[in-house]
Amino acid sequence: MSPGESDTGAAGSGAGSTGLAARVAGLSVLCVGQVTHDRYGEDLVAGGCAYFGARCARALGARVRLLTSVGDDFLLDRELSGLEVHALRGGATTVFTNTYPEGQARVQRIEAVSPSIPLAALPPSWDHADVLLLAPVFGELDAADPWFSAVKARVRAVCLQGFMKQADPSRQRVVAGPALDSLPFFHGADAFFLSEEDIACFGGPGLLDFLRGRARLVFVTRGELGCTIHAPEGTLHAGVFPTSAVDPTGAGDTFAAATACALAAGGDPLTAARLGAAAASIVVEFEGSRDMPAVSEAWNRFSCLQGALSE
Repeated sequence: MSPGESDTGAAGSGAGSTGLAARVAGLSVLCVGQVTHDRYGEDLVAGGCAYFGARCARALGARVRLLTSVGDDFLLDRELSGLEVHALRGGATTVFTNTYPEGQARVQRIEAVSPSIPLAALPPSWDHADVLLLAPVFGELDAADPWFSAVKARVRAVCLQGFMKQADPSRQRVVAGPALDSLPFFHGADAFFLSEEDIACFGGPGLLDFLRGRARLVFVTRGELGCTIHAPEGTLHAGVFPTSAVDPTGAGDTFAAATACALAAGGDPLTAARLGAAAASIVVEFEGSRDMPAVSEAWNRFSCLQGALSE
């Protein structure tokens, strides 16, 4: 499937890539979630959904705030430069090792778990943003906290993966969390993001119907098959960009952040997903978050696609 393919024939509005880039550059983005230590051999690399989201939004030109938690042993403060950060510190930093067995779901080994992030930790002056991206790793955000009331945002986006799973330190692994329909969930969300793998591993029957009843847009990423967008006007499909994949870690998080930024900048869902796909096609070209500034190249890939679609 090509990056622009859609089963509804929607060509995507939101003007050209130059105008969209300028509007994204004027956005303020607030990301909430842990920053982790991701292990690559002997190296530790900054990770976590909120970190990938924050770095993606910054690479695309937005102004970014990150509300996070890390341990007293956090070693990667230099990786937070360029972001406005409010970090809760205590205990140990979450440590992940991600492995991707061929033909199987990702395996995440956990060595430690950081503290939670209560809504009360939000700085008073951070009560507004163009994009609010709730992006937990697992369980550090309480789904009962009224984030959408506390933060006035143009686009309220939720990366669901971290609400669908929880840490099991005794087994050093990630396991399924409470069923989403058992949680006092996010009424008023504009967009939910999750993957087919999330649905298969941690979801349940009727999950998509449940989510569609609580948000205008639900984006389901499908790896090399692109993304399915459940929208009021119907089901849309966005494809992927050619890439030389090295490591899929952070691809879905990057997709979510770029897509949410494009929505806040006036892009329609399909156009927004195309920018998300362009950003994701870059982050998979290096290990973890080692070169997140390179995600700025997404504008060039996106611009080439938009130019081809307009011909």
